Amino acid sequence: MDKKTDLLQNRYRLRTVLGTGGFSTIYLAKDEITGQEVSVKEFTAEHMDGLATALRVNAYDIASQSEPQPVPDPSALSEEEKLSRGLMQVRREAQMLDLFRDVPGVPGLIETFQENNTFYLVKEYLEGMTCKEYMDRFRGRLPFTLALYIMKGTLEILREVHDRGYIHCDISPINSFLCRDGGVYLIDWGNAADLSGSMEDHVVRQAVNVRYAAPEQQISGRALTPATDIYCLCASVYEAVCGDPPRQCIERLRGEALVPPTIHVSDLPPFLSEMLLRGLALNPADRPQSAGELLEIIGREIAFSVSPVTGTGNASVSARLLNEKRSPFGFLTSRRIRRPTIL
Repeated sequence: MDKKTDLLQNRYRLRTVLGTGGFSTIYLAKDEITGQEVSVKEFTAEHMDGLATALRVNAYDIASQSEPQPVPDPSALSEEEKLSRGLMQVRREAQMLDLFRDVPGVPGLIETFQENNTFYLVKEYLEGMTCKEYMDRFRGRLPFTLALYIMKGTLEILREVHDRGYIHCDISPINSFLCRDGGVYLIDWGNAADLSGSMEDHVVRQAVNVRYAAPEQQISGRALTPATDIYCLCASVYEAVCGDPPRQCIERLRGEALVPPTIHVSDLPPFLSEMLLRGLALNPADRPQSAGELLEIIGREIAFSVSPVTGTGNASVSARLLNEKRSPFGFLTSRRIRRPTIL
C-alpha cells in the first residue's frame, strides 16, 4: 500500500478526490478504526508536499471542470500571504464546524490534524449532490418546488446560526448540499463571520463570489449582517429557478436593472418572485432581516397545491415535500446517485 494515500498513522485511507476549490482538495476516505466513510479536506499550496501524484493530478482534472472558485488576484498577494489566508480559511472552517456541531444541516466535524507539512480537516461524509449538480441534471434549473425545499432547509440552518451571532457569507449553489435522505446542508464555512466583530474582516471578504455576493461584501467599510446571507441565498435560488444568476450587484449599483424572475419562469408563484426580489435589494435595510421572516412567508404560502405545468417538472412534486422530511429524490427522479469511484 502506498503510504501517501494514508493519513494519521494509517487511520484514514484516501480513496478518491471529491472536489477542489480555492485552497483545498477534498477526498473521500475510509476511517480504518470505525469503518465509516469520511470526507477529508486538505489545505493545498503549490510548494507543499501534498499527497500522491495520482491523486493530485485527479484533483486538477476535477478543478478544470468545476465551478470557478473566486480567490484573490495572485499578482496582488505574496506566496506567504496566499498561504496564510488559505490556511486561515481552513482553520476557520474547523472552528465553525466545531461551534455548530449541534446544528442540523452543518457537517459534523470529526477531527483536525497536521501532516505532510499541511493541515487536514476530517468531516462526516455526505452522500448526495450540491444544488449546482442537481441543476445540471435538470438542464440548468430546478423545479421551483425543489428550489423552495432547499431554500427552506437552508433558512432553518441560518436561523440557528444567526441567532448565535454568526453569518455564513458564502452561500451559493455549490455550497448548498442536498443529501439522498432529504437533508439540506450548508457546506464550506471558511468565510463565516462573527457579527461581534472579533474575526478579521479581510478573511471574510477575501474569497467573495461576485455572482451571489451582496454589495456590502464588496464595498469596503460596509457592515455585514444576517441580511447579507439573505442576499446570497436569494441570489442562489434565483439562479436555481431561472437558470442564470441575477445581475451582479456592482453592475446594478451602476444602473443595470435586475430582471424579475417571472421573466425567466412565467409560472413562478408570485410570492416566490416577490420574496427573491426583496432579498436581492441593494440596501440591506430593504431586505428581510432574518431567516425566520422568510420561513414565515414560505410557511404561509406552501399550503397551496402545486399545479402540473408542462415541461417544468413540477408535476412530479407536491407541497408535502416542503412540509415533510422526505427525500426529494423519490419525487423527482428515478436516477440513482452514483457513489464516487473507488481508486
